[in-house]
Amino acid sequence: MSSRRRQSTQRKTAPESSVTPIRLPPFLKPGAAVEISSDEAGFRGSWYVGEVVAVPSSDSTTKCEVEYTTLFFDKEGRKRLKEVVDAAQLRPPVPAMPEREKERDVAVGEDVDAFYSDGWWEGTVTEVLGDGRFSVYFRASKEQIRFRRDELRFHREWVNGAWKPPIEEREEEEEEEEEEEDLLSRVDPETAREIAKQMFSIGTIVEVSSDEEGFKGSWFSAKVIEHVDEEDKYLVEYRDLREENGIEPLKEEADFLHIRPPPPADEDIDFAVRDKIDAFYNDAWWVGDVIESMKEGIVGVCFRYTGEKMRFGRQGLRLHRDWINGTWQLPLKRGEMKRATKKVPCDRNVRPKKAIDKEHFSGGDPVEVSSVEEGFEDSWFLAKVIEYRGTDKWLVEYEKLKAEDGKEPLREEVNVFQIRPRPQETVMVNPLEKLDEVDALYNDGWWFGVVKKVLAKSNYLVHFPKTDEVLKFHVSRLRPHQEWIDGKWIASSKVCF
Repeated sequence: MSSRRRQSTQRKTAPESSVTPIRLPPFLKPGAAVEISSDEAGFRGSWYVGEVVAVPSSDSTTKCEVEYTTLFFDKEGRKRLKEVVDAAQLRPPVPAMPEREKERDVAVGEDVDAFYSDGWWEGTVTEVLGDGRFSVYFRASKEQIRFRRDELRFHREWVNGAWKPPIEEREEEEEEEEEEEDLLSRVDPETAREIAKQMFSIGTIVEVSSDEEGFKGSWFSAKVIEHVDEEDKYLVEYRDLREENGIEPLKEEADFLHIRPPPPADEDIDFAVRDKIDAFYNDAWWVGDVIESMKEGIVGVCFRYTGEKMRFGRQGLRLHRDWINGTWQLPLKRGEMKRATKKVPCDRNVRPKKAIDKEHFSGGDPVEVSSVEEGFEDSWFLAKVIEYRGTDKWLVEYEKLKAEDGKEPLREEVNVFQIRPRPQETVMVNPLEKLDEVDALYNDGWWFGVVKKVLAKSNYLVHFPKTDEVLKFHVSRLRPHQEWIDGKWIASSKVCF
């Protein structure tokens, strides 16, 4: 996340010896349906339906041409608007809402997307009005508007090539997470390191995985070029990926946990529904599940991390195997991993300790102040009101932020919609759980995030949607997320399945 002092952010750079080409997510192809976001002021938090017209012809850019479905270039509405946008502004369309979600009640505090002005806008339900209508508050514009139930959908984020929370049944998602955690728990890093040193000599044919967004669950064929001893990394040369010039094979460093030998070949295997397989697609092997079996060896496959569904012949498939401590192991079929089901309550696990009733501010009032500056959305900084400047502007003095001299507290003139009372002090009755919305104290401010994983000793991994970062926090630096709407605090509710 950004530092509030607005210093330049350091970025990781590729080794000078090689330039890594940019890989587009697999869903970006000409003609593909997408949703398009905007970086323009006043349009952040909105998504418009469209389709991809063209993708980059080289690996040096991520700019794509798109055509909007509901926006038009002319007043008559005949010529659809076309734009060139970055791939980071694109995602697949949100799948149709399952029947169980259509029947689910929309509660106060629920994060939703509302269809408004030809696009989907991210907001929070603040009031259930009855007769199938709801009031929705938009954090980006500070507006509150009424909508019908059929104009709303439950909010989701496209993160690392998958929908969060997922569209699929929660039981299947928990099974995959449990399977992945079980796999990680069986890998001994020291054993894996020693085996890698013995097996992966120069010239060895290997497969390399990637943690890049949109490439989770994929393995690319390569060969080892060099062992970088001091970092337990290997320089590899890919078989099917090319450098920026499109001619030379791509070379890249990978750590020992992301390299494995090619799995053994399968002979005369008929794939069955629920088999976990790898399918060769876009120059890599991708993990998926067989969802249908057809004539002449054709099977339908659902890719685990993107949810995409495709059909493959026998030659493009292999049984999925996991490389664990020097041996190949076959996974269980989906549905064979049993567990006790845990139901998660949707009520907030906090108890108000002190309420703040003020709707108007005066000099000296303790407040929190948000920023409209790019990179600081969804953050709040402690301050106090100094004086009213007129035209809905206030002068505030920050508690932790300093002026240019680094000594005096920073003072700033802000709009009234950027100020709110400090949230109610809360006492945690129950521990935080996965998918709870929280504010995390970081870089002198409170930043909105979602609990991604519960760790030991009251620690949590928190995902920040705006920056797509995941950071570790102790519970003492977290608080339940709340919104100040119409003079009262509204607690966000957890997504339940």
